[in-house]
Amino acid sequence: MAPIGSPRDILIPVPWGHISGNVRGNPNGQRVLLVHGWTDNLGTFDLLIPLLSESYYLVCIDLPGHGQSSHFPQGVPYNLIEYVVAIRRVIRNYLKWTKFDYIGHSLGGAIGIMYSAIFPTEVERFILIDYIKMLSWSNEETYLNFGKYCKEFLALDRQRMGVHTMAFPLAKLQDLYVQVTGGDLSQEAAGILLKRGARQLNAGDNWTFTRDVAIRNPGLFRFTHTTTLSILENIRCEVLLIKATGSRLFEPKNICDATTRVYENNCKLYKYIEVPGNHFLPLSNPTAVAPHINRFLLSNRNVEIS
Repeated sequence: MAPIGSPRDILIPVPWGHISGNVRGNPNGQRVLLVHGWTDNLGTFDLLIPLLSESYYLVCIDLPGHGQSSHFPQGVPYNLIEYVVAIRRVIRNYLKWTKFDYIGHSLGGAIGIMYSAIFPTEVERFILIDYIKMLSWSNEETYLNFGKYCKEFLALDRQRMGVHTMAFPLAKLQDLYVQVTGGDLSQEAAGILLKRGARQLNAGDNWTFTRDVAIRNPGLFRFTHTTTLSILENIRCEVLLIKATGSRLFEPKNICDATTRVYENNCKLYKYIEVPGNHFLPLSNPTAVAPHINRFLLSNRNVEIS
């Protein structure tokens, strides 16, 4: 397979600053948006992209508050709906796409599957990597968790208002990144993510994360299980779920099974595969993931599949 080419950086203007990203591949090719997971950045796909078909036009972004993208203004929470609106700005205001494919890892998959349900005629093929849908709550959990996450958000909001930023040697920051994932993220993978995920505070080996501290409160807004499944019934695109054998389910099995039935009953096509690896599949085992992506995105499109 021919090399897909070097990335070109882009800055997408938004009312609170910019969304940072890069593009590579064939500008006249198959349009694909790639969105990373929680606390990470577009470096998630750095090892995967060279293994993908050169026929794609790939656009990767750092979500708001992540990587090199601007943080939301003080007092504005990070949640699923705000992320979906941000993706809408990228797709329609900047790229001006009306049809495209979507690859999402973890939170990026949750955001994209919500987008696909809201705008079912736009996303043609969707790939979820180690995430089945956006997280949801039972009826009983909903009001309790809203209160809990509201308190946590206000506490984090105060923390954003001028608390001293902690600095570490870059090697220590890399170790911390590995530790918070329970070792699922390798040292190499952490180093890749820190290329966009770390900033130097001053002269010397003093570094901190670029991500907004407020993203640590992702649960301020979630739907109930029932409402979520009802929303997902609106998805019509083809869906591929790539599950890591070494990763856990992120919700109760009965909810995951119910979600699978919704996809099977409503999507144009639904496929489920398992590959060896942990939750960070695009970084931990890209060679196992890439062939499945190429087969799924290129099938019936008159493009040779390697």
